[in-house]
Amino acid sequence: MDKTSYERLLVEFAKKREYQKLLTLAEEVVEAYPDWHIAWHYLATAYGLQGNHEKAISYFIKALEIKPNSEKVLYGLSVSFHALKMHSEAIACLLKHQELRGNEFKIVFALGVNYMEINEIEKAIESFSSARKIRPENEEAIFCLADCYRILEKYDKAIELYLEALKINPQNVMVTHNTAVCYKQLNDNDNAVSYYQKALKIDPSFFHSLRNLADIYLELNKKEEAKGLIERALKIKPDSAELIALSEKMQ
Repeated sequence: MDKTSYERLLVEFAKKREYQKLLTLAEEVVEAYPDWHIAWHYLATAYGLQGNHEKAISYFIKALEIKPNSEKVLYGLSVSFHALKMHSEAIACLLKHQELRGNEFKIVFALGVNYMEINEIEKAIESFSSARKIRPENEEAIFCLADCYRILEKYDKAIELYLEALKINPQNVMVTHNTAVCYKQLNDNDNAVSYYQKALKIDPSFFHSLRNLADIYLELNKKEEAKGLIERALKIKPDSAELIALSEKMQ
């Protein structure tokens, strides 16, 4: 089989996430074309899709030895580095990709995610802002950008962005919950309660909203409301130290 036919099949199996077929074929292609970086790339991808990122990295590196500036391989390698929490290494791959290709959504978004993991929040903001310029209505990019501002305790800006994300998808429980968190940090209990309640309408078993709303109700001396929420939360996490502490406040 020629390279074109092999690559078409490799891409097909990768897209369908047919792990074993991809692995078997990639091994065959590596044997047939040992100096072809695409063969090693898909062998690495096959292992990465199965969660064996250590082996995936070794094969991605082999592919880069053959073609050092392969954008496809650099991105795949960054994914495996991220999976192993090797965030600085992932960032290096993504920056090299950016240098070769310029700004692409998946690259600048992935940069933002990795920068957040190593607490370089200003760089994360820059990356997520670049992602928004490429896809202004992307809910995930807006949410991540909002989270950065929340981490920096810039709660008004975070709320502004969370509300933008909620216009796109009002059913996102995590965005709704984090909006409530920010309102609480601004001592706006009315809006905090409102958004925690909205989060629980979306997902009645969302533990963090149950816990946080119960805490606010105790602060407001609404013990019956708090009690009901604590009981619901204890069914989810019966050994939660936080809930036991809240229960003690009921006494």
